[in-house]
Amino acid sequence: MDSKYAEIVFALQDRIERGVLAVGALMPSEAELTHEFRTSRSTVVRALRHLRHQGWVRGVQGKGRIVLGRPMTTFAALPRRVQYLLQADRHGECLGSRLLPAVPRVAALLGLPAGATVFAARYRLTLIKARPLALTTAFTPVRLAHARGLLEQLESTHGRRAHRVVERFGARLTTGAETAALALPYPLSVALSILTVHDVAGTPFLLVDGILPRESPEMAETYEV
Repeated sequence: MDSKYAEIVFALQDRIERGVLAVGALMPSEAELTHEFRTSRSTVVRALRHLRHQGWVRGVQGKGRIVLGRPMTTFAALPRRVQYLLQADRHGECLGSRLLPAVPRVAALLGLPAGATVFAARYRLTLIKARPLALTTAFTPVRLAHARGLLEQLESTHGRRAHRVVERFGARLTTGAETAALALPYPLSVALSILTVHDVAGTPFLLVDGILPRESPEMAETYEV
């Protein structure tokens, strides 16, 4: 997504959320937006089409585009495992946080140069009266660093909204520290869920590295094991 296209999408979403563009109101015309953002009509049309596809507005023949408000979040449609991992700050115990240089894999997934400083926070998720469910490490670029919160904090403080979540999978044996934190009897093979969260411009701003025991109930609901 080019920068002008993203600027228009971000600006109109913000106005809708703040009520500047009220639900049920008409959106500004393509000509008005073209003049305001000093861009081409085609760029404005693409931005409005994106908002329509995402459920922010709808077209009404003979009237224009009507504001629908912020669309119902698709977050609840994600696998429950993914929801837990992305909200570890709400559901889990923070085991520590610090600034550190990004290893090449983390830097690449966040679109940063290798060695760039990132904020990392580790969480342990545990079901009530059960063995720990997962370990997660959340990474954000240092310019977005905050001592608490993941998605909600990034949205409220920095205006970064989760638009797309890419999940990558892997497997490996737990390290000694991970074995202890997950209360495993010995190092075991665990599933890796690596979640990269992108904003509407396609820019990655949050990376969550999840480690889940393969016999976990959450894994049984998601994978064939």
